[in-house]
Amino acid sequence: MTVTDFAAIIVAIAVVVAAVFLITAVNNLNNTLAKLEDTATQLRSEGIAAFQELRQLVADADAELDKVDIVLDRADQATTAISETTRRTHDAVQDPVIRTLAVASGTGRVARRWLRSRRGGGRGALESGRRGTFGHNGSGRR
Repeated sequence: MTVTDFAAIIVAIAVVVAAVFLITAVNNLNNTLAKLEDTATQLRSEGIAAFQELRQLVADADAELDKVDIVLDRADQATTAISETTRRTHDAVQDPVIRTLAVASGTGRVARRWLRSRRGGGRGALESGRRGTFGHNGSGRR
């Protein structure tokens, strides 16, 4: 056997080993590609389902926000109505209450003076009360 024959046998063995190695690598790549395709299909179906669920959640949230918006509008209307009612009630009650308190105060003063005049013995006490309050002595002179 010559060196060329020996080199040809080594080259042939190397080519067979390389071919086996390449076939194994291509087979592993093919299996990996099939698994990747299955994973992509699962992700696509799960993604579509997730997006459909997300759309439904967004639609539900939008409906709930519409309800909340209606409630807030009604609360704003109620607040405005209460504020207006309070203002009108205050305006309607304030003047009569002040007048009633003034009348009650005046009536109380008159009653106290009348009682003092009854205890004090007649007209002198009544006139002295007038003199202090109105600034005259009851005779029309100041």
